[in-house]
Amino acid sequence: MSSIFTPPEADQEIAPPSGVELLWLNHRGTLLGGIVAVVAIVVVVLGVIASNRASEEASRALLASATTDAAFNEVISKYPKSPAAADAMLLLAASLRDAGKLDESNALYSRFAETYSRSPLAVSALIGRASNARVAGKTEEAMNAYQQAAAGFPQSYGAPFALFSQARLLAQQGKMEEAKRAIQALASQYPYSASAQASGATPTARN
Repeated sequence: MSSIFTPPEADQEIAPPSGVELLWLNHRGTLLGGIVAVVAIVVVVLGVIASNRASEEASRALLASATTDAAFNEVISKYPKSPAAADAMLLLAASLRDAGKLDESNALYSRFAETYSRSPLAVSALIGRASNARVAGKTEEAMNAYQQAAAGFPQSYGAPFALFSQARLLAQQGKMEEAKRAIQALASQYPYSASAQASGATPTARN
């Protein structure tokens, strides 16, 4: 500390600005612009997330109230590629089958397969087409669709059902050995599935 008795050169020197301070002084405008940009991006991302969440909730609510083909179509057109639209397409395709409109139902299943090829429900398109073929009396076509479903989507919920349905069709055709092999494959690959239990091929089902 200086006094009247010490010369000026004895005073402590003022510390130079730090690197951070120099960076701020020299690039303040750029840094402020970057901060504003980051904040804007965060706001936009949060807005998109909130909008998507609201849209999903609205689509689910609309699906829950849908009871007619027109209502299912509304969900599909208003919320395309959403999970609710996927469910609506499957419900509509089944409704069309029940009404005897098999060509329209098949077209919708094909559209579903294209739109939701990566969905866990993708196997539903093949199972749906197989059901349509069975209703139409096209046994071989139904068999092929069930085979494709079981082989193409082995980890899906529909694979054991496809094997079970295949076995039933084979039995109806009198192809008992092939039907037995399908049941054995079902019991071996999906022993705890509902289809395996229904087939009576598992130890649990036999007890």
